[in-house]
Amino acid sequence: MEIGIKWETTWLDLPSGEHKKPEYVAINPVGKVPALIDGSVIVHDSTIINEYLEEVHPEAKPLLPRDPVKRARARAFENYADAYLMPSLFKIFWEIRKPEGERNQARIDEGWSEAQNHFAWLEQQLEGRDYFADEYGLGDISFVPPLANLERAGYVIPDKFVRLNAWWKRMKERPSFEASWPSD
Repeated sequence: MEIGIKWETTWLDLPSGEHKKPEYVAINPVGKVPALIDGSVIVHDSTIINEYLEEVHPEAKPLLPRDPVKRARARAFENYADAYLMPSLFKIFWEIRKPEGERNQARIDEGWSEAQNHFAWLEQQLEGRDYFADEYGLGDISFVPPLANLERAGYVIPDKFVRLNAWWKRMKERPSFEASWPSD
């Protein structure tokens, strides 16, 4: 949507394990989302999908800056979202999916403490910037699914992270946010 390409979305019911059913495993053998089917080509992983779309649609608005320094910065933030923030948030997500009596509160607290450390670092990175790589793109988009899921789980970025909250507000105001998020 951000790069101006039309697509058809198929939502999977992840809590029921729809992504582990044979029909989806035939598309992505590891049973993870997202996956893109582009004619006879199947691409997995959001980062790879975004880069693939930029390469096959060079006329589209780029999600990665053309400047190599900004491009590297955007990729670093995309990696940070996947490799550092997400594992911390999954400590929360996996526990709150369990019945309340089976949840490990210490694990939830550990994930939330780690998340706040990530928020503090992200807050610093936004000093003097509206977007992580100076211009809106993949470096920002990569944080949207985990933070949106965190909100859906009942958590919010604490108010003390003023720049991060302002950035998050800008992300949620983008038309692509509402259009690419499943309704409850």
